[in-house]
Amino acid sequence: MPLTKTEVLAAALEILDSYGLADLSMRRLAADLGVQPGALYYHVANKQTLLVELADVVLADLEPAGGPAVDPDADPSQVVRDFGARLYALLRRHRSGAELVSAALAMRPVDESPATGLAARLERLGVDTDDAQALAHGTLHLVLGHALDDEQRRQYAQFNPDATTDGADPARLDRALQLLGAGLAALATTPP
Repeated sequence: MPLTKTEVLAAALEILDSYGLADLSMRRLAADLGVQPGALYYHVANKQTLLVELADVVLADLEPAGGPAVDPDADPSQVVRDFGARLYALLRRHRSGAELVSAALAMRPVDESPATGLAARLERLGVDTDDAQALAHGTLHLVLGHALDDEQRRQYAQFNPDATTDGADPARLDRALQLLGAGLAALATTPP
């Protein structure tokens, strides 16, 4: 039976979850699938393409049900908090989720960023286009940084049993997202 792209991505995600991004190689992926490395290139052009597509799998549920539509009466600051919480949860589902998504972002055009859906929702709520873009991308990077810090702290603790470091504090991230939302509310009431 021929190998499918879905199988390739599922096996890559399993390696990511079991061993982390550093151990995800085309050779290891091919071995796990029982094929020669060249067989993978029919489904993904190279490792960079694999990482971008794998990041898409990790973030598949980022947009709320029904896509980037938004209730016209929604509170923009709550929309930001909801996006941040959803993104953080998706990143934390996978061992190296934040590292993977961060690497994939560097390989994509900015207009393909996961933040574009949030920016579009904020614009529909009346937030200026430039402000919506800045806030959406700032939120994305705040959450990525927080999740990456958490990943690194957990990895350090795993290999250093005497380490006293804990994972990043989700309450601190939520507070940062609240402050971003409050800044948005203040911006919306401040004349240009």
